Amino acid sequence: MVLGICGIANAADAVEILSIGLVGTAAEDDLNLTSQRAGALNACIFAGMFLGGLCWGMLGDAVGRKRSLVLALAVNAVFGALSAASTNLGQLMVLRLLAGVGVGGSMPVVFALMSEFCPPSSRGKFMAMLASFWMVGSLYSASMGWLVIPWAGWRPFVLVAALPAVVGCVLLAALVPESPRYLSVMGRGREAGQVLMRAARMNGTHLPEDFTIPSFHHRDQDILEHKASLRTDAAGHPHAVLLGSGPGAGSSGPAGPDGLAPGPALGSTRRGFVARLRLALQHGWGRGSATLVTLLSPPLRSYTLPLGVAWVGLCGGWYCTVLWVPRYFEERGATGASVYAQTFAVSLANLPGNLASIWLVDRLGRRLTACICMAGACACALLFAAAPARGAWPLLAACVFNGVSVGGWNSLDMISAELYPTSLRASGFGFLNALGRVSSFLTTYAAGALLDVALWAPLAVAAVMLAAGSAAMLSLPEPAGKPLEDSFTEEDKEAEHGGGGDEGSTQRLLGARGSSGGSSRDPLRQGAEDEEEGAALAAAAKAGPAPERVGLLAGARG
Repeated sequence: MVLGICGIANAADAVEILSIGLVGTAAEDDLNLTSQRAGALNACIFAGMFLGGLCWGMLGDAVGRKRSLVLALAVNAVFGALSAASTNLGQLMVLRLLAGVGVGGSMPVVFALMSEFCPPSSRGKFMAMLASFWMVGSLYSASMGWLVIPWAGWRPFVLVAALPAVVGCVLLAALVPESPRYLSVMGRGREAGQVLMRAARMNGTHLPEDFTIPSFHHRDQDILEHKASLRTDAAGHPHAVLLGSGPGAGSSGPAGPDGLAPGPALGSTRRGFVARLRLALQHGWGRGSATLVTLLSPPLRSYTLPLGVAWVGLCGGWYCTVLWVPRYFEERGATGASVYAQTFAVSLANLPGNLASIWLVDRLGRRLTACICMAGACACALLFAAAPARGAWPLLAACVFNGVSVGGWNSLDMISAELYPTSLRASGFGFLNALGRVSSFLTTYAAGALLDVALWAPLAVAAVMLAAGSAAMLSLPEPAGKPLEDSFTEEDKEAEHGGGGDEGSTQRLLGARGSSGGSSRDPLRQGAEDEEEGAALAAAAKAGPAPERVGLLAGARG
């Protein structure tokens, strides 16, 4: 259920992005679009995606995966549908930019949510299937463009393109629970237990009688809730020097739950909307700056820098090619409905690439799959540029390019969600997504100008960027088959992993004492696990308040 609904959300993002290329072609006469004006229209959605990815990723880590994803899909649906009422290019650009904020916001959160429901043994398969829904969205966009635009025009097509976001928003709000891993890391162990019990009922399975959740205070939250200055010790472990971020900072009194010292100054801010808004902005700025510092400091910097190069390369190289596919075909002699038919064929080429990536991400791993696929897309972009203007060669080269590059997208999405800890999973993905959108914005806009110089010029730029992204992937570790991390601070890691537990990310995260509820367990093993559990509790106590032990079945009976 989670896969299907998150897949619809991912497909909605694809529809919103890819439909703008068809709108730009169909609205040339209505909006008096030149190549440069069409390039500006295509680039607007990426400006919105930059803002959405940067802000919504942090929102997903601060307020939860579900609430932030529902809000992002709603923004996508509302402003995407309103685009149909645009009367000029300026209005259309503003509305597409706002729709792009929702698109950029949903992408990091949807992959964080899906990854946190999967155990290591099947995470690659499920994440690849989630990424494959991008193909569903691209096929929907191309087919609706083929069916709707020639007969009804581009405005009804824009309304049809907003439907997947509406459906995804409603289903997500009604059916999908919050991530239990996120709830546990945030110290909401009882709520995590309720989600797991609901999942067990739906799946027809049973949790063991002694299944418990250690819910303890994470130092990650101290670092992210304040404007923090990170320092690292000789081993490269981060330590936060907390700096007060509001009234009362620097006082020796205890801080309130929002990181500000209690007292008359805080009480006075609650008397007026403007003061409360200023306080919220200060808090958001403090958390945002701390998040960016953490992502760009050891140990996470070793992930962020190469992943950033890969995202810039793949986003720039792919979008400046695919969003201009209708124009490439027009310049090479395609007319009328054949433009949409060929665009549909290019979208359909995603199918073999998706099927191959589902198999490759666990056999070769995420890192090598992304590296090979981006290198292959680089070669295909050069072949597309050199293809003869007539015959089937341009269509064949574009189809192969799209089929090969989709494996790079799928594996890059997966590794970007898997390498970061739970406390920063959506923020890290959102930051990378924002970097990629800057690249998409610049290259998509530049492609419009480069097409006036030579048809092959944007494709040559795409090839260079894809080659750089492929090389960057080689410096990353391989997360396939490994449990997700929940924290970037050493104290939290010791508390989390000290509790033992059997294989599986859910059990490892929640400190389960077994994968079945049988009573014939080895007493020596049981004693060892009890000792490990005691060590975990001691480590957790050092990191914050005493842990809350939530017994799922006992809690349900209560």
